[in-house]
Amino acid sequence: MAISDVPPADCPPWLVPVHTLLLGIGVLCWDATYILMTRRALATKSYGMPLLALAVNLSWEMVYVFYVCEAVLETTGFFVWLLLDIGLVYTTIRFGPHDWKDSSPWVGRNIGCILGLLTAVGCVGHYTFAVWWLAEPGRGIGGDKRGKWWQGREGLDTTELAFWSAGLSQLNLSAGSVAMLLVRGHSGGTGYAIWFFRTMGTLFGLILDNAFMWWYWPAGYGFIVSPFAVFIWGTSMACDIVYPFLLWQVRRTELLLPDGRLVRCDSQPASTASSDHGKKKR
Repeated sequence: MAISDVPPADCPPWLVPVHTLLLGIGVLCWDATYILMTRRALATKSYGMPLLALAVNLSWEMVYVFYVCEAVLETTGFFVWLLLDIGLVYTTIRFGPHDWKDSSPWVGRNIGCILGLLTAVGCVGHYTFAVWWLAEPGRGIGGDKRGKWWQGREGLDTTELAFWSAGLSQLNLSAGSVAMLLVRGHSGGTGYAIWFFRTMGTLFGLILDNAFMWWYWPAGYGFIVSPFAVFIWGTSMACDIVYPFLLWQVRRTELLLPDGRLVRCDSQPASTASSDHGKKKR
């Protein structure tokens, strides 16, 4: 992706290294997010990533690690994400049935199959999009694709390809996380640290790195300021900005059960409500 870009001669020589640094910060923030999300999910016996977002994310990482990535650093980053996804998948399948038992028991009973099917569909979608994008040089939103290389061919912009693929995943995750928090009414599987690293991962790994390149190389990175791109990252960031305030409100009213689970205050069993075993979180 951008690691293999060859900027115009009038661009500063440190352009690509700084972009790689910003992207690396984003990658590390997402590593921390996955680890913290798994730990929190195990502690609260819930799962932290919305089902559709997890499937879209898994399929995106699979397609890129096995097809799109060329540089060792890029492939390693995606492969580490896939390894960390194991914890997210496990907690989703392990605790999903309980989380869905009131709203849709059928989804809970079949959550593993549903996740597998959604991931398979996501792989087909991401793969066909990547194949189409890389079929001929010059695909993308305007700009000059000179200096963009993939498999020895110039004009194939995998950075823009990755932006649209990651943007879809990010929008699903940001909006889905807000929806899941409001529907559940408790913070099982999530928390402030998870929100912080997730938001920083988006900011550095999806927005700032590409915006930085656009500032010095507008012809090659004009996609980041296109209307649809602004909608994607703008909506994602808006959801991420609102999220901690919603989380604060939810945590004021949720209940901690003896086994570590968190539930919304109006869903506590009567037997538990009449005892001292459940306590209100402030």
